[in-house]
Order: sequence, then structure tokens, then C-alpha cells
Amino acid sequence: MAGYDGHRGWLYTVAVSPQYQRQGIGSKLVRHAESVLIAMGCLKINLQVRISNAEVVEFYRKLGYLVEERISMGKLVP
Repeated sequence: MAGYDGHRGWLYTVAVSPQYQRQGIGSKLVRHAESVLIAMGCLKINLQVRISNAEVVEFYRKLGYLVEERISMGKLVP
């Protein structure tokens, strides 16, 4: 799932069933989302990964994503 708010693109969810991982499917999904976002005029794509998920961090690094020094904040609302 990806989105574009007119300023930044976001990759929200990219998932591949474990039995199909390491076959290039995840990379193809990301590249497709990127191409759609770029076609919409998106100049930057963001995503969030849990710091404990080193394998996924490496997956995105291989696709050209870099770790940025930011603080992610959230608020649970009733």
C-alpha cells in the first residue's frame, strides 16, 4: 500500500508471503509503487521500519533507501 499527499510519497505496507520471499517479488512491488508515485509528481518517498527489523532495513537499503535522522511520533486516540 502506498500513498501520496502532494508533498511526499509513502510506502505503508509491502508484504510477501514467506513461501514466496527472496524471489524478487517484494522488489518488484516497491519498484511498481515508486513508478506510480513518480508519475503522480512525487519527488521523495518515505517509509518506516521498526529498528529491530534489520532484515527489512537491509532490503530497503538495497533498493536505494537511506536511514534518515528523524524522530517518528505517534499518538493513540480513543
